[in-house]
Amino acid sequence: MAENKIDKSRRNFLLGAVRRFRNEEASGPAASTAACIDVMKEANSLYVDEQWEEARQKYRQCLDSDKNDADVRYRLGVCLYRTGLYRQAKLEFERALRIRREYMDAFLYLGLTMVRLDRADKAVALWKRYFNPGAVAVQRELNLQIGLIEEGVGDPPEVIAQAVEKAIVLAGQAIG
Repeated sequence: MAENKIDKSRRNFLLGAVRRFRNEEASGPAASTAACIDVMKEANSLYVDEQWEEARQKYRQCLDSDKNDADVRYRLGVCLYRTGLYRQAKLEFERALRIRREYMDAFLYLGLTMVRLDRADKAVALWKRYFNPGAVAVQRELNLQIGLIEEGVGDPPEVIAQAVEKAIVLAGQAIG
């Protein structure tokens, strides 16, 4: 008597294509353990209070239990960006996009990180993929910077980054 076991990872792999085709979100918990949920709540609280270094440490703890959480990777990337660790931030934004390809805020911050790493030309392609109708100030600033960079009359990277960061602050809650 054969026992029918369902390999959830294979099933999710196959059904994932169907979900993407139908534009459905996968159902299920966002965090894998209750302990991670508590740590994530602490990390989110620190994130909102802009305590970047402490939040970064808490998000790292969450990654120990669930490495495939795009939100945790994105927020860890923002914490790294805000503390000036641009290379590590770049890696986290890329990982978040690998997990969830349509993560718009990750495109925004990955482009911003590329500017900070003195690669404004790479930021253009990333920012062209970014779309957030709720953050009009950010969209305007990105379009302006994209145009200036493509015409070859772009500002120095520091000025570009500061202008986009200012627009992000103006957008408020529209940016994660």
